[in-house]
Amino acid sequence: MHRKISASILALLLSACEGHEATQPESEAKTEAFDFGGVFDDTYAGEIDRTVEPRRPDGPPNVVLIIADDLGWPYLGFLGDENVVTPNMDIIGNGGTVFEVGHATSNFCRPTLQTLITGLYPVQYDQRANEIVENALATDGVPDSLDSQREQSMYRQKLHTSAIEQFKTLPRILQDQGYVSHQSGKWWEQSYAHGGFTHGMTESWDVQDAVDLGDRWFFTFMGGQGQKIGRETMEPLETFIEEHADQPFFVWYGPALPHTPLNAPNEFYKYFAERDDLSQSAKLYYANIAWFDWGVGKILDTLHDQRVMDNTLIVYINDNGWEQDADVEYTDDNITFANGGPRGKGSFFETGFRTPIIFYWQGKITAMRDTANLASALDIMPTILDYVGVEAPEDLPGYSLRPAIEAGSLPAPREYFIGRMTQHRAGTNFRGEPDDFTDDHMGAARSGYYRRDLRWHFVWLPETGETALYDLENDPGQLADVSEENPELISTFKSDIEDWQEQYERG
Repeated sequence: MHRKISASILALLLSACEGHEATQPESEAKTEAFDFGGVFDDTYAGEIDRTVEPRRPDGPPNVVLIIADDLGWPYLGFLGDENVVTPNMDIIGNGGTVFEVGHATSNFCRPTLQTLITGLYPVQYDQRANEIVENALATDGVPDSLDSQREQSMYRQKLHTSAIEQFKTLPRILQDQGYVSHQSGKWWEQSYAHGGFTHGMTESWDVQDAVDLGDRWFFTFMGGQGQKIGRETMEPLETFIEEHADQPFFVWYGPALPHTPLNAPNEFYKYFAERDDLSQSAKLYYANIAWFDWGVGKILDTLHDQRVMDNTLIVYINDNGWEQDADVEYTDDNITFANGGPRGKGSFFETGFRTPIIFYWQGKITAMRDTANLASALDIMPTILDYVGVEAPEDLPGYSLRPAIEAGSLPAPREYFIGRMTQHRAGTNFRGEPDDFTDDHMGAARSGYYRRDLRWHFVWLPETGETALYDLENDPGQLADVSEENPELISTFKSDIEDWQEQYERG
């Protein structure tokens, strides 16, 4: 569901990003070998201390799902980016199975998060949620006390965000197997309890909250108190792990990082402050990535200190893409600064969706890079359930990646991704060209589809008939649209999308 964001919210998002260049104290410039002392002085360095007895060596694994927010491809050290500082993510990436051709299910965060919690395509989620809302309205109507248009709109929004109570979510399935669970970070669907978590940070909001808070309500909508995780505190998550280390647990860690505001403390900004080869927006973005990595390190330390690392499956994914080349400046354009480059968040380019998908289990999962399989956010839930020993619900469109993790191949690998896009970033059109079709920071409704296989990324806007085709093998930057040279491919790819529509949109 799209909501136009006001100029005042945009100002709030950006205000905390200002001033780094003028106010940061002097710091040493980056050298070829980073000194990861201080904030990166972690106790877990990729090896379990075998001199101590593990807390729960047998039984189903604990599961920690780490969800980055706006961490684009390839801004992680283990992927070869030489500018970022990510020692903890590098432990996971270098020690686990990395599906390099991974995709989120949306170019914005909320739909991908809905996929991760239910295993469904965003369109499937919305269809079911909308049906729940309409049934509730048909039965009970809108309370008479809500007479303003805003109150009635917020009431529908509340019904939609509460609909997840009627979904078979990952925490609910795990709870049936004796798991406890904890939510922290981005969470749009009312309270943690609505999603089936036994513990968490995000609380419910009501219509009057939305009215009283005005524009500030949007932060409550995004996760409220849960968004303090990783930025202001790690204590709720650390305490949860400490108190439940003797039973299987599931952790949803989705900090709003490296998402705006780009206001990382100097402990992280100092690694980039005097880099003359970096733009100011790159310095700020990379500092937020380092901040995100620090939180990952705190989780690894807690798992290690509580002696549960040997029986914990760690899964990583990013919610949507981002673009920030090292020497490109975005601070002079608020719309771009809030969304990254034209081929990142909210765009219809492949980089608007691409993410590494990682499965790390020290001593159980072999370090490997997989470039042959198309992995999706849809596959996270089935894979986790496979390792837990539970059959996934039959209606899930994804599948377990465990065979590829353990044997290097899948029985029936997918030939391509297809995704529906309902929203496009502001400032550019779907080809990445300047466009002022909206001044809304969050972009605007624009319907389209993409089809991506190991070589081709195809975009189709049925309403206008426009298409774009990129040869990722020869043009990974997606600079040249080769639609006109490949009419047969266009016809085939449209047919694939129409088949997908029939199954998931009209089925």
